[in-house]
Amino acid sequence: MGPVVADGYRRLPCGRWRDNVAWVAVCSGVGRACSAPYVVSAALCGAEVVNMADHGRYGGPRFAQLDDDYKVWAAYQRAQLKKEKLWAAVVTDRPASSSDDKKSDPVVDAWDAMNEAALATIQMSVKPVHLNTVTSVDTAKEAWDALKVMFEARDNAQLLRLMDELSSLKKGDDENIIKFASRAKMIRDELAMLGNPVDDNTLALRVLSGLPSEYGMLRTVLENKDTKLVMSDVTAKLLQVEQRSIFVGASKPSGSVKSQAFAAAAPKKPFDKKSVVCFYCNKKGLMQRDCYKKKADEAKGKGKSSGGGQEGG
Repeated sequence: MGPVVADGYRRLPCGRWRDNVAWVAVCSGVGRACSAPYVVSAALCGAEVVNMADHGRYGGPRFAQLDDDYKVWAAYQRAQLKKEKLWAAVVTDRPASSSDDKKSDPVVDAWDAMNEAALATIQMSVKPVHLNTVTSVDTAKEAWDALKVMFEARDNAQLLRLMDELSSLKKGDDENIIKFASRAKMIRDELAMLGNPVDDNTLALRVLSGLPSEYGMLRTVLENKDTKLVMSDVTAKLLQVEQRSIFVGASKPSGSVKSQAFAAAAPKKPFDKKSVVCFYCNKKGLMQRDCYKKKADEAKGKGKSSGGGQEGG
């Protein structure tokens, strides 16, 4: 590393050249050219690098690039820009020049440099899907506001969907209490991420309102309590009712009581005498016990052996 020169610049020798272009390390969160954030010029004998000792080292974003979780990204990005003393470019407009057109205004020049650095920081901290949003503007403030508006619109649509899901929450026929309560908690967690937390009492009431009729007695008792409900306690009580219902259902015979009662009350099919055949004389419409021929034969003492035959009908 070369000696310190005037105005805080260092001259570094270039270690390698290729196609007359210096290979220089650019500090973008991965590599560093000593302690400097970027190379401002390169010559055959070396590269001139800005010494940022007075402004703090810039190591680039240390957090995940923006994809979907805007709120987390915005918190980290705000802290990063404040650390690098670039946040003013996001919350202020470009100052008007106080000098004539022929002379540069140091205040405006300083703001322009700050805006350029802040905009580059924001552009490097988003994933490719959002690059067009932050590269089609000229200031860090415009880039920040464009991302905020885009994600707030998406969050509002998602918020409406989740609120509708919570208000119409119903337990499915094939869903047990554990799955039902977990689904309700998942909706609550997503609402909290969007900045709309749901308290335990409200969530418990929504779960109770979505239960079927077999939980009616417990629901009435819990809804009329004079203290706020705790979701974990409500879930435990609902599990007791569910287990009792499963035990009672397993001990019942196949077919419901209602269906059995209906079968018992159903009218019987009327008896059709014409379909009967006497096993003694083979005549239709007559049972063996009423057979006149059989009775006559028995009176004469020459009754036929029935051979174990069954009576007709």
